Amino acid sequence: MFYYFSRFLVRLALPIYLKKLCVANFDKLPKGAPLLLASNHPDSFFDAVVIGSVLEQPIHTLTRGDVFRKKAAAFWLRQINLIPVFRGSEGRQYLKNHDVTAQESHDALKQGDAVVVFSEGICVNEWRLRPLGKGTARMAYKIWYGDDALKSMKVIPTGLNYENFRGPGKRVFLRFGDAIGCDDIQTSPQEYEKWLRDFNDILDRKMNAEILTIPAEASIADRDQQLSEFFDKCAPQKKESNVVLGAIGWIGRMIHLPLYSFFRNKTAKLTARSVFYDSVLFGMLMYLYPVIVALLSIIIAAFAGWEVGLGLFVGLPLLAWVGSKY
Repeated sequence: MFYYFSRFLVRLALPIYLKKLCVANFDKLPKGAPLLLASNHPDSFFDAVVIGSVLEQPIHTLTRGDVFRKKAAAFWLRQINLIPVFRGSEGRQYLKNHDVTAQESHDALKQGDAVVVFSEGICVNEWRLRPLGKGTARMAYKIWYGDDALKSMKVIPTGLNYENFRGPGKRVFLRFGDAIGCDDIQTSPQEYEKWLRDFNDILDRKMNAEILTIPAEASIADRDQQLSEFFDKCAPQKKESNVVLGAIGWIGRMIHLPLYSFFRNKTAKLTARSVFYDSVLFGMLMYLYPVIVALLSIIIAAFAGWEVGLGLFVGLPLLAWVGSKY
């Protein structure tokens, strides 16, 4: 229930937070097949938010296991379908959880849900695909050739491309590549290590086709030019100049500026402007903003009547939306 409530909030909040979300090749996703989405990982938990916002079926996201160590955090993370992945470097005591992770992923695919795995293994705010780990290949092998095999499962190379990684007002280009089926790997499953390498070669090539690549050594001017050229394909719909909407948008931004500044500063302190910045800022705004609006509306309604309170409850989010677009 909390997952569906969160997805509802995401679909309301994302159009305000983002300048534009473009999706390429969504119509090419296999219909009726279990989907393992192999994605790059440039913006922490926000990556799963973007992917989950466009898919109709629920998604289950493989996430670094250390964030599950506190029971309270683990409980809420489970409510939004996150599956912990513990690496061997985190301690031998967690190795036994690998089979649990694989089984949970397998169960989710069997019931028709999608599973998202971040194939690079780590999150870095950058515009390129990092070397792939073997985790996605091992998972695909187990699902295709292990117990209770799902031969119909398709691996979807997925590319997340961000205009920037620092707050609202950006464009995001989500691109789905050509599906990979078990028959696409010509190596015999009996040659396990070679099979993993060949799978990764195919996945790497297909993911790179969907991801903007800007070398780390590129100058700021070169980087900005490449970003501009890439996101020209994800341009917001041109709107005719409208003085009234422009004025309403300015009012909306000014009204929300103190609240947004508070959340922005709080997020900067909590994350030290790390790779978690976008995720935490969006999460705080998505969950806490409706609560704040509801409380203000109740207080105003108590003094000025329910009509005024209801108007505030509807009007503030509308002002936020207009302020993000005009």
